[in-house]
Amino acid sequence: MHKSKQHHNSTIFPTTSKAILVISLLLFVIFAALNLRTTIWFDEAYSAYLIRGDFSQIWQMTALDVHPPVYYFCLKIWSLIFGTSDFALRAMSVFFGAIAIVLANRLLCRWFGAKSANFATFALAISPIFIRYSQEMRMYALVFVIMLGATLLLDTALRNKRWPAWLGYALIIALGMWTHYFTALAWLAHLAYIAYYFRKTSFQPHVFWVYPLAVACFLPWLPTFFNQLHSVQGGFWIPSVNLSTPLSFFSESLTLHDATAASNWLIVPILATLTLAGYLLCKNRPRRSANFVFLALLILLPPLLLIMLSLPPLKPTYVTRYVAYSASLVWALLGLIIAWSHQTNHRLTAGLLVVCCLICAGIGLVQADTRDNDTNPRAITTAIHAYSTPAPVLAHVDPMDYYNLFFYETPDYPCYSADMDVVWSSLEPIRNYQANYLENTADFIRHQDHFWLILPADATDTPDYDLRAFQNTNTFRTEKFVAREFRRD
Repeated sequence: MHKSKQHHNSTIFPTTSKAILVISLLLFVIFAALNLRTTIWFDEAYSAYLIRGDFSQIWQMTALDVHPPVYYFCLKIWSLIFGTSDFALRAMSVFFGAIAIVLANRLLCRWFGAKSANFATFALAISPIFIRYSQEMRMYALVFVIMLGATLLLDTALRNKRWPAWLGYALIIALGMWTHYFTALAWLAHLAYIAYYFRKTSFQPHVFWVYPLAVACFLPWLPTFFNQLHSVQGGFWIPSVNLSTPLSFFSESLTLHDATAASNWLIVPILATLTLAGYLLCKNRPRRSANFVFLALLILLPPLLLIMLSLPPLKPTYVTRYVAYSASLVWALLGLIIAWSHQTNHRLTAGLLVVCCLICAGIGLVQADTRDNDTNPRAITTAIHAYSTPAPVLAHVDPMDYYNLFFYETPDYPCYSADMDVVWSSLEPIRNYQANYLENTADFIRHQDHFWLILPADATDTPDYDLRAFQNTNTFRTEKFVAREFRRD
């Protein structure tokens, strides 16, 4: 692989590089840890619910959803070691996020030299979108680790031309597909770079067996993948793409705000950052290096392909978090641009870019670390636990809300699904696991002396249960729910 002009500097700043890496890791962990105890949302609640089963159940239930099982296997193992609290389960993503920073630093040092990599690593560590998806009990931080690991292995394989590196690359490609299907977009970016790389270099025949081997490793899950693909194309919740979607990729990358929802003043730092970065990039020669081409492909090609796959007649599948690895690398590129410009006569413009980046980072970090689930299931369950003696809780709510409420149950306040109509594939674990699943809520109530009933806040009346023997002794309300306490007369 071609070396950038800065590559010879990779050993000049070893001590500084280690210090910057440690500082970057500390900043990342601090920012990521600020929001590990906020209320979970449906996808996280689903993850936490799914790992209540054993590995065979996780395999079976994941097959009925839209994602492959490896992340859930990892989360299951993590939970057996560290527990199942929101903090513990989310901490796994922080762990993978820290690994991603180390891998990114290693990759960028190799490509652009230590000094440029220092700027890029620091920028990545304060990236709002990177921190945002390193705070969730979802697979996006793990996907970033896999993508960076694969990129390092591909770079190594192209350099040394030896089959062990190609074998490792094939296996990690397959691992990515077992973790999240849209890692395939990164592998397509890899293929595009391979085609670019071999324009001026002798072709390596290892390429011919690497991808078939990766597909072979994915074969056991392939029938399930096609079933899930058919389900998604049958109808899904994701909105259609439009002309603002490409801009939203960058606005969410920089500030976590969708372009269509961003206020007028917020557009100013976003556009200023993109304009200054584009101008400085045009003034710096590293953009012409093979390594820069690889980085640009990893940033631009996955979201572009995902947008194209969301156009009619296909169903929309574009969500920025599905390509969060590309969005996070936007910040690494900004760090590189600042580093390159600092070494030239564009320091003033680079300084303005630093200011714009810090403004965007501040806006995004506030968004990441102050957000909360709009259903806020913790508020209603906390009120019940604080002002009531132990009693079962019946959740007569939307199944998606039940996942959220169930996460906050305790042994003294078990949360039961009341008359749950399980019709979606991602809700099948409720019925399959039989964890507090009531097939006959009325019969359950007849055997209780004291219980709570949680309803949607906009419910106009109590469900058709025989409550003549009970008295409504207490009521709590939140914006989303109303909880009523019933005691037998």
